[in-house]
Amino acid sequence: MNRLPSTTEKTRRERQAQVTAVLAAAYRNGDIEASDALRIIRHELRRLHTNKKLEIPKRSRQAHRVIRKYAANGDSPPKNGSPDALHADHIHSVTTKQLRSLKTVQQWAKALSRLEEVVCVTAAENYWLEQIEKAGTTGPRKYEKAKITFVDGQGRTW
Repeated sequence: MNRLPSTTEKTRRERQAQVTAVLAAAYRNGDIEASDALRIIRHELRRLHTNKKLEIPKRSRQAHRVIRKYAANGDSPPKNGSPDALHADHIHSVTTKQLRSLKTVQQWAKALSRLEEVVCVTAAENYWLEQIEKAGTTGPRKYEKAKITFVDGQGRTW
């Protein structure tokens, strides 16, 4: 009998790649809808950055301004409900095309490292980015279209 390595023997990324490969196979086999597989994968990708927005090294100028503004008063930026809230925006989107084409755990592990790439933006900027994505522009081009520029944690242009 083949035994799968225990979760302590596998990295988080390996486990995530396994689960994602299973979801993609279930979609290809007609067992689940693409929208459900994509929703679960996106949820897991978002979960990686929950409460870690301040740790994201690449941030928009606006996000950097917000961080400095609140830090000057000894506060953290608001969590939600404010245009100043910070958001981890995924640069690349997981797609139905990937569900169809990526078939191995190794392929998904490689894809996930790209899909995990995020930048820190404000909620106001995220709203505009969502509109741009809905219109069909994704990846790094969406930031160009939104005229968002990036800096590092010291405010130096990225």
